[in-house]
Amino acid sequence: MRAQVNWEELGIQANQDRRREPRLSLSVPIEVTGFDTDAHFFRELTTTIDISESGCCFVLQREVPRGGIVAIKVMLKEYAKDNFARPFLYQIARAVEDQNRWLVGAAKLQAESIWFVAFPKSANPKQTA
Repeated sequence: MRAQVNWEELGIQANQDRRREPRLSLSVPIEVTGFDTDAHFFRELTTTIDISESGCCFVLQREVPRGGIVAIKVMLKEYAKDNFARPFLYQIARAVEDQNRWLVGAAKLQAESIWFVAFPKSANPKQTA
């Protein structure tokens, strides 16, 4: 006998945010340096799309390899005066082409936070930060 599929429940589950932690939609100016998929060194100024305690999303003009390492530095004047503007290492988790640019998701590789922001706790009790 076939089990009956509850399509309504399946639709609700598919639309839930399955991320491990909340993200903040913030446009923070950053400098990204690393190697692209052609093994050419690059330095690009861009802004974040969103940030979280353990990662961020941003746009680049070049493709970067999944699993590659980049250095990200916050480019705010307030950070520079207090010497907070040092680069932090991130690993590329995804890079998706989007209208002649690349939407990049990266996960931090260092324990310290680059953002100096208090992140909200997850609303879903099943999720862990």
